[in-house]
Amino acid sequence: MISIEDFWEIDDLITRKWGKDLYKHIDYCGLEPVRPMKHHGYFCTPKNSLTFAATGGNGVHFGLVNGYNNKGDLGPIVMTVPMADENNVIIAEDLHEFFSLGYYVGWFALEQIVYNLDGIIEYYSKPDKEMDPEESNFLELVRREMPIKHIALSANRLEELKREYFEKLEIRTLDEWDSTANLR
Repeated sequence: MISIEDFWEIDDLITRKWGKDLYKHIDYCGLEPVRPMKHHGYFCTPKNSLTFAATGGNGVHFGLVNGYNNKGDLGPIVMTVPMADENNVIIAEDLHEFFSLGYYVGWFALEQIVYNLDGIIEYYSKPDKEMDPEESNFLELVRREMPIKHIALSANRLEELKREYFEKLEIRTLDEWDSTANLR
């Protein structure tokens, strides 16, 4: 079982190894740590999730839904895409599945699930031969430090996760968001 602390340990290892120059050697592949975990605060971020990583693009972030999945592990994992019509996607049942999805190409492009599902399933099925050395360094580090193997992204699995967990998300309506924004 993989814990969020395993992810933090990789981040700590990167900091110890490269310090302030880390971006010369590492690209987090869309998995920039949010430490400590927090509610990301977008109108569409589920109220009952804590963000542990962001892609670094368009506000896309990954959160642990408070509680446990049906196996008794922490999870599921929700991806929030603020700019899309479909803002939240249950992307994995637990951290192990989540980290395994990015085995070949990282996590940055996962947001494309809401725009081009077939294309992104194909992209996530094999290594990207045009990856930057900094991206490859990060993925090699993750594969070395975490007990993961590639788990294929599939439409069937995403539908299964949606049926199983989507109703557990507590999502504000726009009216709720507007009323809390007026209190600031």
